[in-house]
Amino acid sequence: MHTQREFNVVGRGNPFEDVHVSLPLPPELFRSGIGSGQEVKAIVAPHFLTRTHTNAHRKCVVYGAGIAGDSTFEQDMVWTYGCEVHAFDCTLSPNSPSVKNMPFIFHQVCIGTKPPNMTEASNTYANYEGGVDTQQLVFKPLAEVMSELNHTHVDVLKFDIEGSEWQLIEEDILRGTQNKPEQLLFELHTHYANPHWVPHSLVHGKQKPQVNQLFIDLFDAGYRVVSKETNDGDFFCAEFSLIRTEVLE
Repeated sequence: MHTQREFNVVGRGNPFEDVHVSLPLPPELFRSGIGSGQEVKAIVAPHFLTRTHTNAHRKCVVYGAGIAGDSTFEQDMVWTYGCEVHAFDCTLSPNSPSVKNMPFIFHQVCIGTKPPNMTEASNTYANYEGGVDTQQLVFKPLAEVMSELNHTHVDVLKFDIEGSEWQLIEEDILRGTQNKPEQLLFELHTHYANPHWVPHSLVHGKQKPQVNQLFIDLFDAGYRVVSKETNDGDFFCAEFSLIRTEVLE
């Protein structure tokens, strides 16, 4: 965890300072994350996932958006929890080692809206595998993806999409689908995030006031923060896990 002094040294303040865990959970209902990368995300489990296995019509469904070169999380959701897992990344070839012959279903699609400046937004992230034609990348709204897959619910939506999460949350989750995911696991990137990984056009102006408003809107939509972990490699990125209060009733 980074101290306020570390943020003050760079003179830009902590954009996540006002966001706190609003729903602490006991260890038996919660698995902690590691605060960096794709490998281990904080998640409310196993109870809120395995509970669905007794009903053949209510198997847990997990969407993983933004795979890059690491599908550890998606594999874990299959092997550990027996969920139906779908991985989405329009920047990856189906032949990529991270998705080929894996126990989940891969879709060469990005969830959300295509960034207006795809050349910049493609950046290192979109070209992770090399040779990706950014003009041919396919984006689909979350509601459209769920409809095409005949899903009326998503238990977990994980997304690590290098700045595009702002638009995904605001347009697809808060204003888009009526069947909102039960859990959201995401990394939030802000204005001063490393531009080598995060296209600045996607996070320009996203500082503490915008972060606060985003979480107010998520709170109003019924989500509560169960985990917050600052990225050890970049002070201006943080991992969050949220769950809808309806799940706990």
